Amino acid sequence: MFLRIASTLILWIFVVGAIFFKKSAGFTAVIWLLSSAAIFEICGILFKIGLRPMLFVAQICNVFVFAAAWLSGAYGENHYAGGTIAVAISAAIMSLSVIGDPFGDFPSKGFVPTLMILFCVTFMLQWLPAIAATISVPSEYTGSILATWIVAAAKFSDVGAYVIGSAFGRHKMSPNISPNKTWEGWIGGLFSAAAVSSGIAYFAESVLPENFTPMSAAIAGLAIGAAATASDLLESVLKRRACVKDSGSMIPGIGGALDLADSLILSAPTGMLALFVIL
Repeated sequence: MFLRIASTLILWIFVVGAIFFKKSAGFTAVIWLLSSAAIFEICGILFKIGLRPMLFVAQICNVFVFAAAWLSGAYGENHYAGGTIAVAISAAIMSLSVIGDPFGDFPSKGFVPTLMILFCVTFMLQWLPAIAATISVPSEYTGSILATWIVAAAKFSDVGAYVIGSAFGRHKMSPNISPNKTWEGWIGGLFSAAAVSSGIAYFAESVLPENFTPMSAAIAGLAIGAAATASDLLESVLKRRACVKDSGSMIPGIGGALDLADSLILSAPTGMLALFVIL
């Protein structure tokens, strides 16, 4: 528990420091590093179950997509489109690799897993730098704070679910996939996400849009918390298939980068949709 708390504090200090010194560029660099490490780990897991994803290709596409997402948000006219267009271009170029082995097992064991990584990790997480770089009113820190809000709501949903589930959990949510998750913990996680969201909206009111009130943030936080739980379960399915407990050991007390990023995979687009509604 001590290692988990210490690692969490260090990671948050790192994120806040990156935003303070480099604004949206710093935040984008942090999420890109997380995405890159998660891709490395997910490739390792897929290798264990007999697939052969193209790690190098996936990492090149990851750089391209994150750069496009940030540049489009910071300098482009179609502010949110850059990362999405980059994903489409990457997928199109990757498709050409099938020509080399059209009738063998490469399409199913190499191309499809790599495409899955591109869409399930890179495409989902690129919404965070897109938000950070695009929204610059009323402050140049506004977009980064809103993107960080999504991360905080998702991660504190995990914390709330763990604390409440450990203390009061009785009814298993999905015993075959994640035996430790309970419905009581899930409810606690939703309330934690809503509370943190409301707190961020209240204390950062001066640098956030007027429509982003504590109430609207709390409601959106519930949706993000629910998405975070679904993301966790999806990663649990993959790890169980590969018979691994953690995706890695990079982060003491937490596990691997994928264990850290898993709750953001569905939370990032959910937060993006929530901002479209609120703002």
